[in-house]
Amino acid sequence: MIFFTVRHNRKTFLRRLIELSLIIIVNILSSSVGAQPTSSFESADNIRLAAKIFLEEITNAADNPSLTISIGSLDPRLKLRHCNDKLQAFLPPSSKPMGRVTVGISCSSPVLWKIFISASVDQFTQVIVAKNNIAKKSIITEQDIAFKRVNSAMLRKQPATTKAQVVNTSPKRNLRAGSVIFEDSICMVCRGDIVQISAKNQYLAINLQGVALADATIGESTKIRNLQSKRSFSAKVIGKSQLEVTLTAVQ
Repeated sequence: MIFFTVRHNRKTFLRRLIELSLIIIVNILSSSVGAQPTSSFESADNIRLAAKIFLEEITNAADNPSLTISIGSLDPRLKLRHCNDKLQAFLPPSSKPMGRVTVGISCSSPVLWKIFISASVDQFTQVIVAKNNIAKKSIITEQDIAFKRVNSAMLRKQPATTKAQVVNTSPKRNLRAGSVIFEDSICMVCRGDIVQISAKNQYLAINLQGVALADATIGESTKIRNLQSKRSFSAKVIGKSQLEVTLTAVQ
């Protein structure tokens, strides 16, 4: 009976010793794993954030609420060594920080690596669009136009942004409803138009007719041919089909 008790206690002691040993080993392994970095690779979020911060700085996005910046995604299989230093962002040579762009991100330590990520820098602004179809050479009125917010970074030419630029002008070609009206697609005086010219100085003022030899808008000078004398001269546009020229005083 005494032998059985000692033997039984010995088995219990050994079992508890083994359990205790296993607990200690598991704790040691857990502490060892916890002491390691969660990842030895640079996270895609860090790379994308570095690109966004860089674009915000060079475009002054914080001071321009019309700007929006979008950063592309990275291949989830990409494995780049975690960078000990601050990630460096840059634009490739000849790149512009507007529209569709490519941003380079590089690391110098502990190993040198470089990657490129696509991004989009969009600038939205109010522009003038045709409210309905507008025929070539017709006179554009306020009823023909509307404002629309568009991504101007994707436009290839300068859009008209104020009514004063468009009203009373004529389109150089037919405009479809909804199309953006660009500054170079309209003219206050169009080539071939019969125009009225006011020629004057401090002593004399005469009015005559001529034909425009080139397109022009308000404030611009263009070549005009006098319908009677057939002589050509420059005159400044002051209104729709209206120009003026300053006569030189005879000494």
